[in-house]
Amino acid sequence: MNRDKRIGLLGGLIAVVGAVVLAPFLWLWAVAAWLLWRAWWRQAGVRLWALDGPARLLAAATATLPADRRDWGAAMAAELAQVPVQERAARWRFATGCARAAIFPPGGTRAAVGVAGALAVTATAAAALATGAVLPARRVFAPTFVGLLGGLATLAVARSHRAGWAWPGAAITGLGLAGVAACVAFLGYYLAEFPAYHRARVTAATLVSLPPVTAAVLAVLLAGCLWLALRPPRWLLPDRHARRFGVGMAVALIAGFVLTTSRQELGDQPGSEGMVFYLLIGPILVVLTGSAAAAAVGRSFRSGLWACAWAIVLGAPLLIAAWLAEALRWYQQGQGTVLDGAGGLGVGVNLGDAVWWPLVFLALWAVPLGVVGAAVGSARARRRRAREHGDLASTT
Repeated sequence: MNRDKRIGLLGGLIAVVGAVVLAPFLWLWAVAAWLLWRAWWRQAGVRLWALDGPARLLAAATATLPADRRDWGAAMAAELAQVPVQERAARWRFATGCARAAIFPPGGTRAAVGVAGALAVTATAAAALATGAVLPARRVFAPTFVGLLGGLATLAVARSHRAGWAWPGAAITGLGLAGVAACVAFLGYYLAEFPAYHRARVTAATLVSLPPVTAAVLAVLLAGCLWLALRPPRWLLPDRHARRFGVGMAVALIAGFVLTTSRQELGDQPGSEGMVFYLLIGPILVVLTGSAAAAAVGRSFRSGLWACAWAIVLGAPLLIAAWLAEALRWYQQGQGTVLDGAGGLGVGVNLGDAVWWPLVFLALWAVPLGVVGAAVGSARARRRRAREHGDLASTT
């Protein structure tokens, strides 16, 4: 067998193995996408389907408005209805202007927005200069993280007068701040002590603990989670069941992770299995059941879905911080990496593992599990509403 045939067979084998490994994720996401589409169609899909493009744009933009501004959105929709359908250009101009005013309301003064933007640029430049001089390994993460927070703060100032600020609660804010602060602290320690690691199995191979792409992804993740914990969109706030179950699921995910790592330390070969198994089983036990319970208690698919969203937002930074904390302990005890217990690698390899593996499993595994759980938990309430609607239709 020549070399080309061997390469072809190896490529085919890799493709088959990859398809087998990804099949459960793909099927689960297909089911979750169908459930989300069905829920959207019941709520708004039928209504939006009958609208033209400008009316859909206006409806989507006004859906972002707080409750006290919904009357303005209804008034703009009524104004758009007065523009003849044949005048497409006029309808698009009106809808685009209303959408811009809804998303970027002229509430904050230009001076305040300018000051906030200038402070954001200054803070980003200062972070880049400081980390470049003191901690070069952090020169990508720090300015990206500070710049994202500054941009989000500037946007908040621009919307402050019209949108206001709604506090999500002490538990959500506290967990969000604790998770992001712990991640930043561990990141600084790792980059100061272990900026690179050696592959003992490969001669003279030294790798960076935090590559630029990983640093940028981590900065976006932490900035987004922190912002949602401090200033979440208003549609996430009214459901108290979702908030409570979301906090409980986030705490349960981290507690299960720490408990699993502690139990592995007691074995004959501690750390030999790693945490891949928990990344598969943990979301099933916590996110699937928690989302179903939230949907059942809240009697709606939305309650379970929002509970899953809170669990992911609060759990991601906490999981990364717990991963990095356990990695130090495993390294001191000679247990290998937290992911799979592999030896012959420096402790710095855990930094990239702690960012990518929880993110991949939370996004590809936990999110669709939460959607399925929400559908299962809300099935009884949905059947009850269907019966009540049928009884009402029969009496009329």
